Amino acid sequence: MPLEGFPYTWTRDDVEHPYDPMVFTDAAEEFVWCRVLVTYPNGKTRTCTGDYLNVGSPTPVLCCGIEEAASELGLLHLLSDEGLYLKVCREVDRQLSWRPVVLLSCPEFRIKLDLVEPQ
Repeated sequence: MPLEGFPYTWTRDDVEHPYDPMVFTDAAEEFVWCRVLVTYPNGKTRTCTGDYLNVGSPTPVLCCGIEEAASELGLLHLLSDEGLYLKVCREVDRQLSWRPVVLLSCPEFRIKLDLVEPQ
């Protein structure tokens, strides 16, 4: 996997030693667990943890779980914009294709998604 064109936070180690998504997968359900942290400019945070991701090939993907996570975080209203909905899913999938963490940001807040073991 080439490093060019990807965020500078991705290291050669990320490429040479890809993560194993099965560690974060509920094998019986075929869902992948994660913790989502939203941080607002004033420092306030919201967090939720759940099986919001689907098993992909070879890495997890974000599908309908975006709605459940957004609802738990009080952000469901933002998903009425279909373009934004799809853009977020694509970006989460892209970042998860390299490592078990996703970083997103916009003027209103920052989001960090970490894969976690099933709970």
